[in-house]
Amino acid sequence: MDQPYSVWADLLNKFHTSSDVIQALWLVVVPVTLLGVTWLTMRTLRDIALAMRPPRPEAKSLLVYGVVQDADGQWHVIRHGDEPRPLDWRNAPRELVGGVAEFD
Repeated sequence: MDQPYSVWADLLNKFHTSSDVIQALWLVVVPVTLLGVTWLTMRTLRDIALAMRPPRPEAKSLLVYGVVQDADGQWHVIRHGDEPRPLDWRNAPRELVGGVAEFD
């Protein structure tokens, strides 16, 4: 009586009849593939967990000064709530040149 066909027996037979280089390649490829699939699964689970987490509270700090350069190459100092204006370096605010800022 014939044995029923087995995929695993067929693969094992092909593995044993392969050259040593192909056998070594299979011994490396299978674990690397399993590690890659595990890594992708864990990364997906981490991203899902981060997406379900509540958002962080808003920062309670304000930008007091910002220095930007426009398309013409001119520098502007932006104070919180002010419109951008050109910076006059001959009469710069003391806090921008290393002095102590005075607050009201």
